[in-house]
Amino acid sequence: MMQISIQNHEDLPAIDRLMTAAFGAKRFERSVWMLRPGEPVPELCLMMKDRGEMVGSLRFWQVRLGDKPILLLGPLAVQPSSRGLGYGSSLVTEGLKRAREDGRWDLVLVSGEVEYYPKFGFVPAAPYNLQWPGFIEQERLQFYELTPGALGDLPSTALPVAPF
Repeated sequence: MMQISIQNHEDLPAIDRLMTAAFGAKRFERSVWMLRPGEPVPELCLMMKDRGEMVGSLRFWQVRLGDKPILLLGPLAVQPSSRGLGYGSSLVTEGLKRAREDGRWDLVLVSGEVEYYPKFGFVPAAPYNLQWPGFIEQERLQFYELTPGALGDLPSTALPVAPF
C-alpha cells in the first residue's frame, strides 16, 4: 500500500540512502545545490513508502528569483528498482497541490528532465533569461505557475536565481 507523508528527522538516513541510490555520490556537485545551502521547506518535504519501504522522496526549497521568493522543486528521487511505477508522478502532484494550497509562492522552478515535467504543467524557463549560479543546460529549467498568470508578471530583464 502506497503512502505519502511529510518527512521527519528520523527519516533522514533512509532518504539520504535513497538519494545516493537515485543520483549517486556526485549529486552535490551539480550547480542546483548552490541554491540549497539551508534547510528545505519542511511542510513540503514528502516521502513515499510502499508496504513500509521507502520508495520516493521530494523536497522543495525557497529561493529568490530577482527579489521574489519562489520554490525550487527537487530533488525528486525514486528508488531505481521502483521507477516507472508512478511514484515520482504521485509525489510531484501532491507536492504541487500542497504548495498551491500554502499560498506563499506564485512560481515553482525545477532543473529537471525536459520530457518529464511538462505533463504536470511546467513550461520552459529559457524565455525568461534566468541567471543561474553555475553551469546549467538551459532546457532543463522549467517553471510551474502556482498562481495563474504569475509568469506574465516577470520582468523582461535577466533575473538572477539565488539562495534565499
